[in-house]
Amino acid sequence: MRAMSQSTQPGNLDLSRRSFLGAASLAAAGTAFTTRRASANTTARSAQAKARNCIFMVSDGMSLGTWTLADMAIRRTLGRPSAWSALWSRPGTRRSLCTTHSADSLVTDSAAAGSAWGCGVHINNGAINVSPDGKEQTPILIAARERGFKTGLVTTTTLVDATPASFATNAAKRSMGAQIAQQLVERQIDVLLGGGHELLAPLASKTDKIVFAKTRAELAETASRPGRLIGTFAEGNIPYVLDRSDSIPSLVDMSRAALSRLEQSAAEAKTGFVMQIEGGRVDHCAHGNDAASLVREQMEFDATIAAVTGFINGRDDTLLIVTSDHANANPGLTLYGEDASAAFTRLLSVKHSFEWIHGKVGAIKDPAERATATAAAVLEASGVQLTQSDIDWLTRAEKGERTSGFNAQHSPGACLGAILANYLGVSFVSGNHTADMVEVTALGPGSDALKPVSDNIDLHFMMREALGVTIG
Repeated sequence: MRAMSQSTQPGNLDLSRRSFLGAASLAAAGTAFTTRRASANTTARSAQAKARNCIFMVSDGMSLGTWTLADMAIRRTLGRPSAWSALWSRPGTRRSLCTTHSADSLVTDSAAAGSAWGCGVHINNGAINVSPDGKEQTPILIAARERGFKTGLVTTTTLVDATPASFATNAAKRSMGAQIAQQLVERQIDVLLGGGHELLAPLASKTDKIVFAKTRAELAETASRPGRLIGTFAEGNIPYVLDRSDSIPSLVDMSRAALSRLEQSAAEAKTGFVMQIEGGRVDHCAHGNDAASLVREQMEFDATIAAVTGFINGRDDTLLIVTSDHANANPGLTLYGEDASAAFTRLLSVKHSFEWIHGKVGAIKDPAERATATAAAVLEASGVQLTQSDIDWLTRAEKGERTSGFNAQHSPGACLGAILANYLGVSFVSGNHTADMVEVTALGPGSDALKPVSDNIDLHFMMREALGVTIG
């Protein structure tokens, strides 16, 4: 493992210190948000440690609109509120609105946002735990592992993607997948479950004492086998819920397997564990303006919250944090009256994702033929019969003609999302991340440190303080 520099220590967070909306804010951000310095205390665990375990849950790219749509869908299909909203009624739960900016941008990417949690420093978009001055900062899982904690990462993206990588690796660019994979294995993360078979499987096969799984059945079979666990269930990202085969474990399956394994190994070692669970493809649906997939991915994340809260029920030793790294595309149900209800019903009956639709027409080159084939695939996937006017709009988009005044909405995918908003009721502001604050929910030992309005780096220090993990 290569050497890593000291991370930062929390100081007093003054809201005026975050008044970065002025014209000079972005130029100064690289310095203004990296001034917290490491403590001289280098003991393994502080005597003030409050938590034995920490579970950090991320719905990547979740705006409040995405949360609302999923909560509505859960109420309609299951007859109850979402598990996330149910957390708010639990005694001791804390909530916050959290800023998401990076060191060099008012609108963050996942690498910078995840690294804010991972190392407690605002960094530039595109980097993972490498501060604007070029120094590698110690990720939280590595600091925890060096203090005896067991560690885990669970995601529906590839395990080398920015958010899981941000808790355990260092990379000047988030695209350095091979380097990130190498670090995940070399740094001895105890449980790695997600996509990314192409990069991680060869490394796992060369490493002793690793239990490997590539299907749901194989994951179940690993429960009694000792050693570190790596499960990669797709070459790239885990397929969307709407398209996933039964051989691939769900986020709930992976999270339960990880919790069981980490709890057992931590008990044997007489220590605790720290893990991140990510519903990563929520972000991808938002980028693609795929409303039906977005709701299903968020519903799966919510089911995972229910599984995790089942794990922590009756115990007082686990800090749970549930949040998002940033908003994305800001979707919302935007019709009225009976039209809204009927559209939402249609949305919940969709059978396949935009990714599935694009796969059906990917080999077609002629724009008009491609648009017509897209309409046929939309009918098969959603039951929505596009009109000739709709197909004409798709043809223009396929030809590269302008279909929106906003450049970020000028693409065939955005055009399809806009057309389907007329039928499914959900429209998007763009295909990009936004600067919105995000919801943070925390409960368990250490959660009382969460303020009503916070900065994303505060969550790093909340974890460290709760676990008694120092860096230095």
